Amino acid sequence: MLKIIIYLPVFFKSLLFFPGYRTGWLFIFLITIVSTAHAYQDEEIIEIRGFKYGRLKLAIEIEKNPRTDKKQLKKIVEVLNKNLLLSGVFDIQSNYDDIDLSLKLRFIPYHEIRAWIFTPDGTQLYDHSKSLKGVKDFQPVVLKMVEKIIFQLTGEKSILRSAIVYVEKNANSQYKLVMTDPFGEIRKVVLNDNKYNILPRWNPDASSILFTTLDNRGSKLRQLILETGEVATLFSKMGKLSGGTWGADGNELMFTQSEEGNSDIFKVKIKDSAVSRMTFRSSTEANPRLSPDGKRLLFVSNRSGSIQIYQRILETGETFRMTFEGYNNYEPNWSNDGAYIVFSGIKDKRFQIFMMDRDGEFVQQVTYGDTSAEQPIWSPNGRQILFVAKKNYTQKLYIIRVDGTLRRRLTRSGPEINEFNPTWTAKYQWPQNQ
Repeated sequence: MLKIIIYLPVFFKSLLFFPGYRTGWLFIFLITIVSTAHAYQDEEIIEIRGFKYGRLKLAIEIEKNPRTDKKQLKKIVEVLNKNLLLSGVFDIQSNYDDIDLSLKLRFIPYHEIRAWIFTPDGTQLYDHSKSLKGVKDFQPVVLKMVEKIIFQLTGEKSILRSAIVYVEKNANSQYKLVMTDPFGEIRKVVLNDNKYNILPRWNPDASSILFTTLDNRGSKLRQLILETGEVATLFSKMGKLSGGTWGADGNELMFTQSEEGNSDIFKVKIKDSAVSRMTFRSSTEANPRLSPDGKRLLFVSNRSGSIQIYQRILETGETFRMTFEGYNNYEPNWSNDGAYIVFSGIKDKRFQIFMMDRDGEFVQQVTYGDTSAEQPIWSPNGRQILFVAKKNYTQKLYIIRVDGTLRRRLTRSGPEINEFNPTWTAKYQWPQNQ
């Protein structure tokens, strides 16, 4: 089991569990959210290490053609490389030594782009061409080709046009819900109502977003319908409500609610607002996360005296502890297949990202270095992790492979912008022309 050295400042602990404070357990979420703008630098790119994870080693060969425009060809290869690499499926190789596949590319300006994929022994696995007649922007063409390659070789749906929603806080303390793509190239503000909106969560069918709104009258779970922009309040509570998440079918919510100084996990049916209590403890329970099949519930509790992750088998009610190392492990999230869990925990005085199997028998550290890494979310295909890197009180979104390699900044927002509370889905697809 991985040993975690713990450092928990006194002020952090008091905010988390001080029973007389108006928002109680809510501060386990807000402590990583509220920050002041500081200069943000890129030196947090750190040395990455880790085990290998099921990627295909791919070499690209360009077919020589005298009619090829070299500048256009260079741009196409850059776009092809970027999409293949950031899909999380491929490692691009510069030579043909020890490869799994080779990709041969033919590009004839204003006529055709064609790709073949072969195994090292010459077996053809893929052959697809696309006419370029009348095509002015070839990037969507290349993107579509990569999506076809991924599906043909792996059976997986590409995440290249999937959508990420997060909270953006600017220097004027405005909290916006912003949507972007996995490259961070699209930025669309989906909600800016001058309210304190946090903790967005995609609806299972990606038609709407659940989030928590805080104001001086209490807290609310609200829903944003993406197609219309309509916002509706689903559930409200004076003062001590937070952390809503969807049930597997989208017809119920689970959330944290404080009762008599401690918090428990509750469930509410959306249609009739019928509320049922899921935990009955004198301890603080929070961060509910339902497994994709709806059979297991992850949550965080301090029932052992430290903040740890627990799991409940809903059919039997069996509840067991998942994490044992360290004093503070929280923010658990399921992979889409329900096989793995990602979470944040403290090591060497900073939060880092860890992953484990669904029974907690295997634990692997994903991030290292002098930057705190928190709020981890799986990519829809389970090959990458989106998280918040915090340095000098500024929070930015990063994506990293599950083996700890290819860490990259998602957006290019300025130092006055803080980004946090990400949520990711492949059910929503950006249009090809975006």
